Order: sequence, then structure tokens, then C-alpha cells
Amino acid sequence: MRKSYLFCFLFVLTGLFGQKKDKLYPVTVYEKIWQERNTDVRLKMIKSIWLEESTFEDASASIKGIAAFNNVINDFYKKYPDAVLTSGAKIVKDNYVSWDWKIQDSKNKLIMGGREFARLNGKGQISKIISFWNKDATLSEADILKNLEADNLEVVEKYFESLFKTKDLNAIATLIDDEAVYNQATGLPYGGIYKGLDEWNKMFAKSAEFFDFQIEKEPVYFSDASKNEVFIYFTISCKAKKSGKTLSMPVSEHFDLKNGKITGITPFYFDTKQFAEFLKSKK
Repeated sequence: MRKSYLFCFLFVLTGLFGQKKDKLYPVTVYEKIWQERNTDVRLKMIKSIWLEESTFEDASASIKGIAAFNNVINDFYKKYPDAVLTSGAKIVKDNYVSWDWKIQDSKNKLIMGGREFARLNGKGQISKIISFWNKDATLSEADILKNLEADNLEVVEKYFESLFKTKDLNAIATLIDDEAVYNQATGLPYGGIYKGLDEWNKMFAKSAEFFDFQIEKEPVYFSDASKNEVFIYFTISCKAKKSGKTLSMPVSEHFDLKNGKITGITPFYFDTKQFAEFLKSKK
């Protein structure tokens, strides 16, 4: 008898969970619809949960019907082609479901946020959506740090490309702060502290008197967004102009950044003494 009661209890419990899952099914499909870029595929998905009487309202549109809803999403992706949508936990009450959402671009920058309210018809379809936009929506601290890290890495990557490959000093000028400081080891023939772009250019010119180089191993990047720091590690192959000798030297560079610009660079050579002697040696 106990086994029979237990079986019935589990059967009812499973049924309740199943109903809850089925109830949220149209909302799950609705979110996938917003993720779908292909308009024809999306239209088929819409038809599975949307009726010609179903309505959608937000700050930009008030429509009824299947094709009209598909057009709303088409227009959205024309305006935000790289948008990525995320949503929070669902709150279910009777035939109503609500949840928070955010839209970010491919670089994790916040485009907009808001809250969605859906009315279900109890037959696996949505009868109404009201979407509220929240102009004061913000990203979490983790997302903010993630965005900052991506921005800092992009700045440093552009700097590396401009300095070591394209030799574009004009591009470098857009990446560094007016008071940016470059710390070169004092043991080097061009060692010292250089402040500002003009001083940096003098340092670059002076270092070019001693050696030519090429990148032997591309850089590996490490970032700490909480401290606005980026580290890179790479290897250069050098040829001393005085002696004609060649040397392979691992180098790491520490970057400080603020407000999207480089405020300081400190390079570290694997063997600064060896590198200095190499640059000064004669034939």
C-alpha cells in the first residue's frame, strides 16, 4: 500500500513539474525567436507560439499578427546587427510571465535593458507581449570588468600593430595619453624616462640607431581589468647596427591604461645586461 501511495505522489509531482515546464515553453521559444537572424527560419518559429490575434508592444512598435512581429525583429537587427540578447529568471503567476532582459553588442557594450511581460493563452501560445525599456539599466560589475578588459586589450593590440608592424606613429598618437610615460631600463643606450608623444618619438628614433628587429614570436596577452593593466610577452630577433650580430630576446611589456588610453609602458628584457652589451658591441 505504501508503495502505491508513493507511486501516486511521484506521478502527481512529475505532472506538476511537467505542467510548469510546458507553461514556459512558449516563452522559451519566444527568446529563441529573438536570437534567430534568419527571417524565414524565425517566421516558422513565430507561427508555433504566435497567433494572428497576438500583439506586441514596446517603445518603438505596437503590432498585431505573425508577419508584423517578424518585421519588428527584422528592423531590430537592421539597427543592431551584432546584438546579443540575455534574460533573467522568469516569474510565473497564473498565465502571466515576466523577466528582465538586456541587449549587448558584440563587444559586450550595453545597448539597452528592460522587462518583458507575456500573457499566455494556456495552449502553448503567447497572446500578448508588453516590453518595457529601462534607460537606467546597467551591467553587472563582472560584465563591466569584462568589457573593460576587452577594451584595454584592443588598445594594446592596436599599439603593438602600429609600432612593430605598420610603423604608424600617427595611429600610436591616438592610443596614448598626453602625459603617458615610457620607462626604458637605464642600462640601455636609449634608457630613461620619456613623457609624452614627442619624447616617445625621440626614444624610438634613438633606439633605431642601435638595432633593427623583427617579431620572432607573436605576443601573448594577459589582462587585469580591475587594475587597468595589460601584460604582453613576445620575442624579437635583433640585428645590431654596430656589430652586425644577431640576437633573439624574449620581452615582456607592462601597460597601464585609463579611459581607453595608454598612460604608461615599462618593457622588461629577458636579459637587459646582455641586450645592452649586444647593442654597444662593435665588429
